[in-house]
Amino acid sequence: MNKFYPPKENKLLIKFAKFILPWALKSIYKIEKIEIDINDIEKLKSLKGKRVILCPNHPTTNDPILMFYLSKLIDHNFNYLAAWDIFVETPLRGYFIQQLGAYSIIRGTIDNNSFKKTIEIIKEGKNFLVIFPEGDTCGLNDYLMPFQTGVIQLAFWALDELIKDNSQNDSNLFIIPIAIRYKYLKPMKKEIETILTNIEKKLKIYDPKLKMHDPKNNLLDFYYERLMKISEKLLNSTEKYYNLKSNTNLPFNERLQKIKEFIINKIANYLDIKFKPDMNLLDKIRLLFNTINTIVYDNANLNRNNFENEISEYERKLYQEKKQELKSFIDDLNRVWRFVAVYEGYIKEKMNDERFLEILKRIEWEVFGKEKSYGPLKAILKLGKEINLKDYYQDYKANKRKCIENLIQLLENQIKEMLNIL
Repeated sequence: MNKFYPPKENKLLIKFAKFILPWALKSIYKIEKIEIDINDIEKLKSLKGKRVILCPNHPTTNDPILMFYLSKLIDHNFNYLAAWDIFVETPLRGYFIQQLGAYSIIRGTIDNNSFKKTIEIIKEGKNFLVIFPEGDTCGLNDYLMPFQTGVIQLAFWALDELIKDNSQNDSNLFIIPIAIRYKYLKPMKKEIETILTNIEKKLKIYDPKLKMHDPKNNLLDFYYERLMKISEKLLNSTEKYYNLKSNTNLPFNERLQKIKEFIINKIANYLDIKFKPDMNLLDKIRLLFNTINTIVYDNANLNRNNFENEISEYERKLYQEKKQELKSFIDDLNRVWRFVAVYEGYIKEKMNDERFLEILKRIEWEVFGKEKSYGPLKAILKLGKEINLKDYYQDYKANKRKCIENLIQLLENQIKEMLNIL
């Protein structure tokens, strides 16, 4: 059984973290400025003491720190639903965010301990609860991954218990969509040029003549040509690595999709996992990550001595070899995840520094094995219209699945509309 990591809420550490937050935002996250309408701040303050679930989009790994900033801004503590992977893969980080009110969930599974804690937090209404409906980041400002229905289902389960409990006179339960968008505070052409050059040199396709840009042409168009050459090189190299037949006549998106599907199916076959017909790519990735992490990390949380005493030296050797092989699959899955939302045309749709750097950062991470941050950034937060689940309770009782699907769509549409105007 996988270990559950509950929220600890260390008051002294929360106070200290809020004290150093301005420094952390600028020095670590490159966020120089945060914009939020005063009316949105007042709305959040007016809901203190009520049951509130904040549902932001999740473009980057910076997003939780913005929710912590909101917590400081309105002087109200939050709880945060966080991926179980964080706690087991980076224990120090996991310990720290636990102290700030975060707790674990194994995504894409029935995590009863996490579900119980979520329902308990919602019912109590002491803190706001932050849940990212996408369940993961994709690194793209203008792309929303499919929202998970779990946030609405958990909220209705809590509402069920509230209504059954006659001592509760107030059964209001508010879900508030939040749009997050990042913009650079200065032109980023110099950074784009540097990243392109570094990647070209690493891939051995650098041409010094490329520095000689014709001023008559758009600079971003020039960069886009170089980006497409890099993408072609990466596709060819990846196809060779996985022994896939390269067909340059196929569109870019089809070739990329074939690589993703090959990796996913290869790992699923090894683990003897059968995907449901309606599973999207992200759900498949989650299922594979969860299965591998359970094998690789779970025994560290069990009685290791008893486990090792019960097996022979040879069996122990085989077990360790299997764990190492599974860890190599994590690299493959991370490769798919880094490009889960990437498609040819994303930059062309809206040619700007933000979109260019979003794609380049994913490629840089793939080529150099490390994710880098660039700035200075401005983060913009916008609150949508609150959804009181109490108003939809009768619809939920009449047709649970349809009601949940409609509310998830409402949540997603609100965030899309806000992102379009930010």
